[in-house]
Amino acid sequence: MNSVRAARRPSTRSYADDDDLSLLADESFHQYGSINEEHYVQGRRASMKSSMSQLNPLNLIPTKTTDTGIILEVETSTLQELGLLAVSAVPLVITFLLQFSLTVASVFSVGNLGSQELAAVSLSNLLCNVSAYAIIQGIASSLSTLCPQAYGRKDYRAVGMHSLRCLVLLLLLYVPMYGFLHWGSRPLLLKIIQDERLSDLASSYLKRLLYGVPGYIVFEVLKQYLQAQGIFHASTLVLVLCAPLNIFLNYQLVWNETYGIGFLGAPTAVVITNWCMASMLFCYAAFVNGYQCWCGFSRDVFRNWSRTLQLAGPGVIMIEAEWLAFEIITFASSKFGTAALASQSIMTTTGSTIYQIPLAISVAASTRVAWFIGSASKDAAVKSAHAATWMSVLFGAVNAIVLVRYRKLVVSCFSSDPEVVELASKVLIIGAAYQVNDAIACVSGGVLRGQGRQYISGWLNLVSYYVFALPIAFACGFHLHLGLIGLWIGMMCALCFVSLAECYYVLTTDWDTLIKRSIEEGMKEQSSFQEALLDQASFQEIMIPGSASLRPVRSHALLPIPV
Repeated sequence: MNSVRAARRPSTRSYADDDDLSLLADESFHQYGSINEEHYVQGRRASMKSSMSQLNPLNLIPTKTTDTGIILEVETSTLQELGLLAVSAVPLVITFLLQFSLTVASVFSVGNLGSQELAAVSLSNLLCNVSAYAIIQGIASSLSTLCPQAYGRKDYRAVGMHSLRCLVLLLLLYVPMYGFLHWGSRPLLLKIIQDERLSDLASSYLKRLLYGVPGYIVFEVLKQYLQAQGIFHASTLVLVLCAPLNIFLNYQLVWNETYGIGFLGAPTAVVITNWCMASMLFCYAAFVNGYQCWCGFSRDVFRNWSRTLQLAGPGVIMIEAEWLAFEIITFASSKFGTAALASQSIMTTTGSTIYQIPLAISVAASTRVAWFIGSASKDAAVKSAHAATWMSVLFGAVNAIVLVRYRKLVVSCFSSDPEVVELASKVLIIGAAYQVNDAIACVSGGVLRGQGRQYISGWLNLVSYYVFALPIAFACGFHLHLGLIGLWIGMMCALCFVSLAECYYVLTTDWDTLIKRSIEEGMKEQSSFQEALLDQASFQEIMIPGSASLRPVRSHALLPIPV
């Protein structure tokens, strides 16, 4: 083992300490602080060049070197980034659509039991989304910044360490989530809907659903962990197997006369599916691909949490602000009658389904931008961000044209009621304009996540939805008597503000500052790991004299990824 490490060491340095003057003199090289930081960047780029077979398909390899031996940035073009983003987004679209289908399957299977059962499932999903899933997704979104940036700078150990920290944090938060939803859901629902039977059904559904939340947490963290390494298809493969399993379980557990348990069969199917998803993705990461960034369990998991918490908070605010605003609009639409509520359901379902495409583009863009920031490749990061922005504008425009042109056909897929079809067709014109801004805001938000600036999206969502959207929506809907159309005008105005503001922040980014911060974080992680190894070596030397010398204190994060 020592001989293998000794053979790899030369590849992690491209120059000696006496080459500092040539490093500073080279005008083609960006300056990111001290000479130690420049050596750090060069060490990472040298590691990238020694990992050609792993990284070449991702276009993450620096190919040019100066006469003085300095390895330059990764080179790419906007057109090339457009192609790579599209390729990366395809499996993600399938993943998100299949994951979205898990909830839809439960609604369909229980909906045929009766109207109260259907209402109970809708209420349960609403409460679980706001109290658990939104928080989990918000905190897990911190990995969209931390893991790809660590992978981009070839700090493979940090990819696993950040994922473990996030997993521990989410499992700790699961305890209060469980307590609130298990014991507090029924009293809360009784105050909201004042229907005892409906509250009992919804709370019993929630209590069963809670047992699948840890599986959902593990799946989300592993999904981010693998996506940071460019492994976008793993979660798709898992969901291709688990989505049909969920449909089968829903049928058997809800409707089968021998094994079925009725209403509670639907949440039981979700629980089993969530744990199957987590187990399969874990097996993929452990035995197929992705294990290269595994760091092992150590006390380091409980150190350096500040950056994770700093990114997790805005991520939660961003998602909660949007989800809660939509739930408020849904409740408000019920005041306009059954046709308006049905039309709102059509709008929400259509929008949520279409949203999976820009969401996939945003995840791919977030990962690529973070990779380039981690590798200190400013020009490539700029081109990737611009490519993502152009792709979002193009998709949003095409999507809007299709929705307006075929709006009655889309609506008729959900309802044959003439009143619902007429109203939903009118609202869908506003919805088409909403979709343009939604695509731009979603992808721009992904770029900001890759930069580690989730706080911008978080505050923009908070201000736009609660300062602009809801007041405008209620004014148009109730005071101007525009009904459901007025509610959607308010939401469209808010999202227009968000999309323009996020685009402004993306286009005016100070990339040098972001890259410098990423380098400093990498050096801090490496220093922390080396200190832990020194502590371990000192302990072994005290307990078993001479044993410490057998364990070289060296961060394997500097080694090229095994292939």
